[in-house]
Amino acid sequence: MRTSEDGFTLVELAVVSLVLGILVAIALPNFLGFQKTASELRTRADLTNVAKAQVAIAVSEGAFTTDEGSLGYMVPGIEFGDATDSSIRVVVGDIDPGDSRQVLLYARAVTGDWFGLRLVGIGVDAGRQTCRSPNEADMTLAFCNGTDW
Repeated sequence: MRTSEDGFTLVELAVVSLVLGILVAIALPNFLGFQKTASELRTRADLTNVAKAQVAIAVSEGAFTTDEGSLGYMVPGIEFGDATDSSIRVVVGDIDPGDSRQVLLYARAVTGDWFGLRLVGIGVDAGRQTCRSPNEADMTLAFCNGTDW
């Protein structure tokens, strides 16, 4: 007489659960690291795109602008504002009073880090400098002087 049993034994289920647990333990930190990197790359790309728009405006008008409407028209899909929440927003501000030859663009990545991009139109420092900080208070023209992203 032959008995047939359908299903899995307790040992088989335990082994499968153990293997799945090990795979999750290996994959989860990698996945979270990829999310962080993607968020930071998106923020930096947004800043670079807005910087290109700023340079185009500076070439045609002779100075950088704080007009978020003009920038939004040239770089659609990016929200401008106060950057208080975790969504990606680009803030235009800190223009050197009077000459509009410097501008600081900064944004907060979903990870909470702040990224800045400073554009200088003329002078010895002409060009672009980047900065990164965990604090929004560091996002100033003086701080953003060339530290790497």
